[in-house]
Amino acid sequence: MARMGDVPDMSDVRSLLAHNMKRCREIRGLSQMALAEKVGCSTTLIGNIEVKKRFPSAENLDRIVAALGIPPGELFVDESTAIDKMESVYELRGRLEKRLLDAVNEVFEKPSGE
Repeated sequence: MARMGDVPDMSDVRSLLAHNMKRCREIRGLSQMALAEKVGCSTTLIGNIEVKKRFPSAENLDRIVAALGIPPGELFVDESTAIDKMESVYELRGRLEKRLLDAVNEVFEKPSGE
């Protein structure tokens, strides 16, 4: 039985899709509900895809990749450079946003007259 945090078995298409879709969703900071709203499907469908209970129709797959901003093929590879790049961009964006917010807060926290 697989434990939480174990590396998923990437020997089948459903596993690749489930793992990569969830990874992209989390990188983008989307909940299953938020992704479902962008895709125009139910939260249950998104959840079921991520636990390998369902496989999306071609139409829903097109909507999922559009919502995630990823080329379709990248959801079906073991190691995706596109997903790695997405993760790097979002991490950099987060660090930059934090620095900018810290700088703005520092300016407004200074006592008047300085």
